[in-house]
Amino acid sequence: MEMMVRKMCDNNEIGFYFSLIKKKMDKHMNEGLKKYDLTKSQQDVLGYLHFTDKDPVIQRDIEEHFHISNPTVTGILNRLEQKGFIERKLNQKDKRVRAIVLTQKEQDLHEDIVKQIRTMESRFGNVLGDEKKVQLLEILKELAENLE
Repeated sequence: MEMMVRKMCDNNEIGFYFSLIKKKMDKHMNEGLKKYDLTKSQQDVLGYLHFTDKDPVIQRDIEEHFHISNPTVTGILNRLEQKGFIERKLNQKDKRVRAIVLTQKEQDLHEDIVKQIRTMESRFGNVLGDEKKVQLLEILKELAENLE
């Protein structure tokens, strides 16, 4: 039994490092986003809304893209709306759902937030170098596709 517990806590497991890196990245991003009164999760949704080619975007699109539950997305959207980053508008195509649109407030902050994200990403480049970074990205994409 002790051997099994030791194995489960082994720092040579890929999942351990994925989790550790994600936690550290989220912590750094959350610290940088404080000045905008945003969290990493909220910024992820704003980024999706900014770059998606779906028109209109509805809540279900966000749930499916991030693989998160309806109540979680509802909470994120409620906070973003309260903070003035998004609006929910009647969808002309389907009156049962509301389209989610970015406000001018998000547009005004977008470039500054993108700079912060690029700064975080550049840390990987600084550590890995360009060739290893490209290799890592290819491996991560392959893993993500095969875990579907």
